[in-house]
Amino acid sequence: MRRMNQGSLRLRVITAVIVATFATVASVRLFVTATDRDTAPYSVTHQLDAVAGRIDREYVDEPAVVRAAPEPVVITLQIDRTAPVLDYLEEAGLDRDEAQRWASFFAKTSASRSLQQGHSLTLYKDPEDGTLRELKYNLDDRIAVREQTYGEGVIRASQDLIKYVTRPVAVAFQLNGDFSRAAALNDLPQPIIVTLQDAFRDRHPLSALPRGSDVKLIYQERVSRDGTSHTVTGLEAAQIHFGDKTLTAFAFRDENGLSHLYDADGLVLGPQALRFPLKFQYISSGFSFHRYHPILHEYRPHVGVDLAAQYGTPVKAIGDGRLESAGWCGELGRCVRIQHEGGMVSIYGHLSTITAGLTPGCAVRVGEVIGRVGTSGLSTGPHLHFAMEKNGQFVNPMTQSLGENHHVSPRMRSVFERFKQEYMAAFDRMPEFGSHFMVGHGASTALARGADGPGVAASSGVSPASATAPGARPAAMRVVAVGAPGAP
Repeated sequence: MRRMNQGSLRLRVITAVIVATFATVASVRLFVTATDRDTAPYSVTHQLDAVAGRIDREYVDEPAVVRAAPEPVVITLQIDRTAPVLDYLEEAGLDRDEAQRWASFFAKTSASRSLQQGHSLTLYKDPEDGTLRELKYNLDDRIAVREQTYGEGVIRASQDLIKYVTRPVAVAFQLNGDFSRAAALNDLPQPIIVTLQDAFRDRHPLSALPRGSDVKLIYQERVSRDGTSHTVTGLEAAQIHFGDKTLTAFAFRDENGLSHLYDADGLVLGPQALRFPLKFQYISSGFSFHRYHPILHEYRPHVGVDLAAQYGTPVKAIGDGRLESAGWCGELGRCVRIQHEGGMVSIYGHLSTITAGLTPGCAVRVGEVIGRVGTSGLSTGPHLHFAMEKNGQFVNPMTQSLGENHHVSPRMRSVFERFKQEYMAAFDRMPEFGSHFMVGHGASTALARGADGPGVAASSGVSPASATAPGARPAAMRVVAVGAPGAP
């Protein structure tokens, strides 16, 4: 029995040794295999093969490559004739159905089916197949109509505000003939030419400038961000030198908030008052304290003059001032009253319309259109009743004036001198004549700030930019050539 137990124990030991030996060998083989696998190149494809049973590579999807759409071909043109938008779209290559679809959205958005002469139209076309992606049309200088396609006949149309940047421009040229020809050769904007003519007509007419005169100008312009809309906002400074004489002009806002052009001595330039506020045909009734009224059939004062003119004729402010009132004035119908310096008030009655935006206290510039001739109130026909008050008493507008040109006020003199010196330094730094320049980012704060400032009419020709609040001082200017006619 003891021998059997010993034999059984020996058998179990042998079995255990054999199992342990096999386990050790298996472990070694697994370790060696794993080591070989770790040290061998092992790609993603090998892993896929192992998992999917050697799937052929052709069944493995390649990653998709996303390409950006090519930039569109941009075509910008000025409309040369007023015509239906449908005609222009067909001329641009759209088929009839597609053109009608775009034209329909345009009509709904702009309340018009036509493009107006002189306005800007921009087309954005696909460079590969020539299809129209987008169009933009400037309704005026504030609003643009924009249409965009999203494919499958889906078009979105909207009205967008036109965004502008204001930039100063410097021009320098020498007269080789008359001023008008030199101005045209150097792309001088017409509003700037008119402003210069008004400023210097009593000092030295531009048409009489001699050959060889040196001209340097700084003016401001507004340009839409896409470059399709471009307007001049006014003259900043001018210097015209010939022989031993120099004409200068500097835009500056006085203590009343109104911008004027002044010479180097601080004397205001250009017309400061109009003799009459409109182009009239004849005087139908004069100033009198005892006139027979054609409607009331009684004698009563007529403290003004009646200037007969066609219905709708523009009526202009005779001088700078501030609006006292604009609205219905009883017998005078629609009426505008403007306060001027020296206790003067100008009165404009029987208007058919009053210019929008005129509110009590707002600044009004000489020559600004304030309304149009009508026959409102107690009137027998279209005419302007023009009257003037001085210190609250009516005076005859045929013999009374608003006063002579004035200087920069003593309180503002030091500020004006700083502005003048900065402009003179800018003129000295200008490159050779015969070039057109863009004032760069280092331009004066007076030029870069204050565009569309309060109290300056767009038609005045004098930019509000340099006429900043009292105490503002322009920084140094940097002038950069932009390659206009005659530039190197």
